[in-house]
Parts: sequence; structure tokens; C-alpha cells
Amino acid sequence: MLTLVAEREGGSRDPHAQIILRESKWFDISDGDVEDPPRSRILASRWVGHAADRSEHQAEIPKDCHVIGIALQPMGDITVFAGQKLVQEGHLPRGSVRVNQPGVAMRGIVQGAYDVLHLHVPNEMIAEYANPESGQIRTMPPIADRPVVNPVIERLARSLIQADELGGSFGQSYVDGISLAITAQLLGGGSDGAPAFRARVSGLPKWRLKRAIEYVAANLGEPISLADIAAAAGLSRMHFAAQFRVATGLRPHEFLLRKRIEHAQKLLLTTRMPLVEIALDAGFKTQAHFTTVFARLVGETPNVWRHRGYTAYEIATLKAA
Repeated sequence: MLTLVAEREGGSRDPHAQIILRESKWFDISDGDVEDPPRSRILASRWVGHAADRSEHQAEIPKDCHVIGIALQPMGDITVFAGQKLVQEGHLPRGSVRVNQPGVAMRGIVQGAYDVLHLHVPNEMIAEYANPESGQIRTMPPIADRPVVNPVIERLARSLIQADELGGSFGQSYVDGISLAITAQLLGGGSDGAPAFRARVSGLPKWRLKRAIEYVAANLGEPISLADIAAAAGLSRMHFAAQFRVATGLRPHEFLLRKRIEHAQKLLLTTRMPLVEIALDAGFKTQAHFTTVFARLVGETPNVWRHRGYTAYEIATLKAA
């Protein structure tokens, strides 16, 4: 069951009093209170409701504008595809922001409550903020591929919501000002002129992390690339690396090296295999590389650590017997 904002508020509001349009469908303002909304200024719309069961939505971003989406509350279960690319999965924090590019087909699967503010920004305005100096060739700014959290933009969005709820004589002038402030913060709010849109990447979902770790454990003795681990988790290399580091605190390559050293330590204590064989079994191409990495992570060479560890291991074994 899907409850829309119009149902929640007991019907549509006076179109002259409201400054934020209501979306009857995801991203869609064409059949709302404004029949033919102008594209010469930023339009604000709001998608609010609650899906008791998993509900699928489809939309296409207009070709003449970018749409900035700002989550006004956390969303517990949402999956979003832009074109054929997965851009969001699972929990979406409050204050998450994403720029949806013109002409892209969107597909979303949501369960639970949602409240998202959309700013429909004309392409010409996006280009102006990317290159504010007159006479410059205007190009679109780099767009973050996934939602990021921006508390400043969230506060601006809430001030816009508050103005809409209170009403007043400022009307569209107010929404223009706040919307411009959000666009400026998003694209050019840094003191050095660089975009102020800094990504705070979410960690890998537990099931993807489990797949990655299991793949590493099963293939320690083989050459493993970042693409291999990412594929095991079902993601591209770029998306996987950032999310993996958030989830584990380590880059995938560093995590792999640590797991190989842990495996080598077990072999050093429980077998009398030569160091060169242990190095190869743990996935290192040479004993020299193995020794260098081992010393960096453990603080001792494999040979020194082994002889010192033998004594402790033998004492523990005798006690257990």
C-alpha cells in the first residue's frame, strides 16, 4: 500500500500558496498543480509517502534539467538504478544528496517511509555554476555517482520546507533563493572554487562483504586482482574499493596482504615448510617480497618470528597435552 502526500494532507493545496510542488509519481510534476512548469528557473518538488510492501517506481529525468535529490529522512530499504547502473542499495541516511542527470531512465524499489526534496535545475544554470566567469566555455561539472551526505544542503532544504509549510508572501522568490544557495553549495561552494560536494561513501552491505572475504580466503595462494574481488561482491572496481575501505578500514590490497600474512603465520608455527614454500602458498611471487611485507606488518622477519613463536607454540602444546 502506497500513501502519497496529497492523501496524508487531506487533498491538494492552493497552488498559489505553495512553493513546493507535490509529486504524484516519482520525479513527476507534469500532472501536479502546475500544468506546464517553466524551465527558466529552479522548480522544487517533494516526493513523500509510505510503502508498506516493496514498491517499484520508474521515471525518466527530463532532458532539459538536472534533478538534485535530497533525503529529508532516513530510508531503510531503497534500491535505485540510473540507466543500467546500480547507484543506491539498502539504507539511505538523512541528508543524502544525489544529482540525477538529464534524460536518464530511473528505476527505484522502496519499502517504508520516504521524504525526498527534488530541485529541477535547468542545464544552463548547472553550466553557469560550473564555470561562473563570463566568456568561458561552459561544461557540466563532475557528478558524484552515488548519494553523498551533505549537512549544509540538508539544512538549506529544511528551511525551504519550513517556508512552504508556513506560507507567506515571498512565495517563489524564496524558493528561488534557497534553491540557488543549494545549487551553489553543491557545485561551487568551496573557498577555492572547487565543488563543495564531498562524498561520504557508505560501507559494503554485509552480504557483499561476506562474499568478498570468502573469495579472498578461498584463493589466497592464487593471483588476486581488485577486479576479481569486486566481481565476487557483484560490484565494479571503483564502487567496491571505496565501500570496502569504509566497511573494513583497509584498502582491498592491504586487506589481502594481511590475510596472506595471517595464513603464512599459521604455516610458520604449525609446519616446518621452507620459507620459500610458505611464501608461494600464501600467494607471494617471491620469498623476498614475502619477507618485506611480513616485516612491515609484523615487525620482524619471518625467520625470527618463527623461531620465537616456536617456543611459545611448543609450550602451549605441551600444556594442552
